[in-house]
Amino acid sequence: MEFDMNEVNITMLENYVKKARPMEEIFSVKGKTAIVTGGTSGLGFNIALRLLQGGANLVIAGSSETKGAYTLPILEKQGFGDERVIFCKTNITKEEDVERLIKKADEKFGSIDIFVNSAAIWSYAHIYDLPADEFRRVVDTNVSGAFLGIKHVSKYMIDHKIRGKITLISSNSAWLPFPVFGGYAHYTASKGGVNSLAIEAAKELKRFGIMVNAVAPGGMITAGASTNMCAEGLSEDKQEEFYEELMVWQTDEIPEVDTVAIVAYAMSTPMADGMTGEIVVVDGGMSRNIVRHQVEIEQYPEKI
Repeated sequence: MEFDMNEVNITMLENYVKKARPMEEIFSVKGKTAIVTGGTSGLGFNIALRLLQGGANLVIAGSSETKGAYTLPILEKQGFGDERVIFCKTNITKEEDVERLIKKADEKFGSIDIFVNSAAIWSYAHIYDLPADEFRRVVDTNVSGAFLGIKHVSKYMIDHKIRGKITLISSNSAWLPFPVFGGYAHYTASKGGVNSLAIEAAKELKRFGIMVNAVAPGGMITAGASTNMCAEGLSEDKQEEFYEELMVWQTDEIPEVDTVAIVAYAMSTPMADGMTGEIVVVDGGMSRNIVRHQVEIEQYPEKI
């Protein structure tokens, strides 16, 4: 019998059609339960909103009861009441707080399918002025906090045989020095750690069907970015010097927070079933020096 490659191809194409899931399902999180840390402001809030819009139940974790108290009513106005979203005060650097967060999510919704770690802190100081305690504080929050979240969420997913999605919010500053004259040593070190943590966790958790990725944005306009100050302990002269440097920009645009939130949302859906251990860059081309126009930059400080 003559071998007919076209018949083989027809069979394969028909199988592709049978297995193809509806597109609305591919980009949906309906019926899933998500935890978002840092969900009371900025990027974390936008991710939380998108997950709710996509059909997920949600636990917002944050360190401030005050922020939680005004965040929930804002979401309720959009039709997301306490049957869909709750707040849990959580210090992500304290293991007992993270364990309580997991327990609360399970008790309220009976599952944890998605975890997005968006909580992070930073401040400004050149490395030669940076207090060691401030370096430790930022790294502890941004890296240890992510670790504790992955540890306890993944354990829950493994125990309950959930093929979940974990997304860590990183930053392009891990490889792109920013601001122009630096001042981010503690933050960039922490985000480099977050990237490595995502890759290692992906390696360890794939056998359980848990996919782990990181999303790395560039600069965005958020409440945190607007109010962040120099590290405590810097003299007034040092602070004034740094803020003058900070005004020298090297980017031609500041991306909207929601452009990053949409990608983080997508990483929580079946769209990302084939992705793990990836660092997804969402910075509008900043890392590749892709700009609409070249911004004129004055040299500061003056050459000597």
